[in-house]
Amino acid sequence: FRRPLFTLGREPLQHLDEIPPEQFWTLRALEVYPGNERCEVIGARGPFLIEDERELFERRQIDVLISKNSGSTATEPKLEVARERGVPVIVLKRPVLPEVDRELLTLEETLNALATCTQ
Repeated sequence: FRRPLFTLGREPLQHLDEIPPEQFWTLRALEVYPGNERCEVIGARGPFLIEDERELFERRQIDVLISKNSGSTATEPKLEVARERGVPVIVLKRPVLPEVDRELLTLEETLNALATCTQ
């Protein structure tokens, strides 16, 4: 792949000096960060419109999408565009979260727990 789009946050920034000479990375994160001559960092916050994602893929000639499993539907437009264009998608699995001592399922349960909470 020559033109990956990373939507992993700022994590790929620590690898900017490892970009192969034949690649140009586009990295989208919540904030703008310095890139280098082979990586442009776009600071943007979703949700993103499918038309904008199409334009991004076209303009940047994206040939692979690397994303994380955020667990939300906000990632749908970029995944749809990747499908339309036949672009492979690599999705990083969500980390396993540690066990918790309780889980609150309703607002009422949450409010009761906060009312009885000691600091």
